[in-house]
Amino acid sequence: MASKALVILAPGFEDLEAITTIDILRRGGIQVEVAALHENKVTGSRGTTVVADTNLTLLDDDRVFDAIVLPGGQPGANNLAADKRVIARLQDQSVAGRWIGAVCAAPKVLAAAGLLKGRRVTHFPGALDATDSQGVEVADEAVVVDGNLVTGRGPGVAMDFALALVEQLAGRETRDAVESKLAR
Repeated sequence: MASKALVILAPGFEDLEAITTIDILRRGGIQVEVAALHENKVTGSRGTTVVADTNLTLLDDDRVFDAIVLPGGQPGANNLAADKRVIARLQDQSVAGRWIGAVCAAPKVLAAAGLLKGRRVTHFPGALDATDSQGVEVADEAVVVDGNLVTGRGPGVAMDFALALVEQLAGRETRDAVESKLAR
């Protein structure tokens, strides 16, 4: 049975991170559901408008996903961090030990949910302030996998971030197969 991932988009999401991650996960056989915070149409920080599959208002709170993935971007990451439904979903996902992915500024959402203490992460430079990064090991790396958490530095590593998620959800062989067809 294929893994299921929920990608949550907020107004001002980073276009490259969102679209790349959705595409690569689907190439890896992951069933991706894209949810917007409110309206199904949501516009990214670079002006790309996406019609999401659903929105969090309509998404059943009891739906289980193998991964929840958060693209960064601003004000997208701030909008995600301010949404109590997103915070609650992330906390439930963490307690269950299921995968969470956050790239660019999105680790600040994990900080808002109280999920970063004692963890090793990467993020877009300046995305986490001193309070957010207290008790957190911040790595100067493109992608970091720590336990059930996958973080990526920014839009320039969106493909590597997405491939790391494919590897966690579908295995190294699937990641290699997807990557081999990308002609990198």
